[in-house]
Amino acid sequence: MSILSPLKADCIIFDVDGVLMNTGKSFPKVIKYAIPRIWEGLLGRKIDVNPFSQRHFETSKQFSLLNDDYDICWGLVSLAASKGKESLEESFPSPWEWEETMKKIESSGLTLVAWMEENLDSTAPYDETRRCCEELYFGSDKTRELLGREPKNQDDCGFWLEETPMIKRHWKKIPLPVGIYTGRSRKELSLALEAMGWEDLPRDMAICSDDGIKKPSPEGLDLLCRRLDKRWPLFFGDTASDRASLRALGRGDFMAIGNMLKDVEFRFSNVEDAIRALGL
Repeated sequence: MSILSPLKADCIIFDVDGVLMNTGKSFPKVIKYAIPRIWEGLLGRKIDVNPFSQRHFETSKQFSLLNDDYDICWGLVSLAASKGKESLEESFPSPWEWEETMKKIESSGLTLVAWMEENLDSTAPYDETRRCCEELYFGSDKTRELLGREPKNQDDCGFWLEETPMIKRHWKKIPLPVGIYTGRSRKELSLALEAMGWEDLPRDMAICSDDGIKKPSPEGLDLLCRRLDKRWPLFFGDTASDRASLRALGRGDFMAIGNMLKDVEFRFSNVEDAIRALGL
């Protein structure tokens, strides 16, 4: 028996990372490898160990302000840099310190960048941090091809190559209208769509970060509903920012994928199981 009956869904909207694509070996690695490059190359400080852990990443995803993985990298390095020490090991926040800092930021009502620039003595250069993360994700060849610039490091393969699809069916085989609301850039999304065989998804059926709309804003969900001429989205997501987006929209149902969110009504280990349970 399907579980769709208690839901009013007239369209399905997917997040990408952790929902449509397994990114466990891509974006966490981007952060891990970017941190020492930024610490030494941009800040001119000493690399001894790389203290970033999966616990840091999972803690980050409990906060709706940290939907953007590159912001996680910038925030962690900035918090470490503000301590004024040379050693990365001595400066890097523990997962507990990071969590407590994020609680303060969340309660302040400010964005991550605004709070850190207001409260820390120094921060990492924001744009340069993002460029470093992008080049690690895309790799040298795709940085040239898609971003149109020469990478600083010539031998990066690109962590996007370690991603795998979590859905087997084509979007046209899902018997409800489909949209995507993602924190990825349009060019990052293009790699995921290619991997899934969804290259023919209409461009206006996906909302990306470079559209100027970012979670936890409900605007992306609302815009997709209007474009699909639907009202009650079933949103598949895996993080606090996904859930916060739907709550802010004020209508629809949330389907949690994976184990990052604990207190949810509907949760499945993967998107294929969820779709089968819905009888779709």
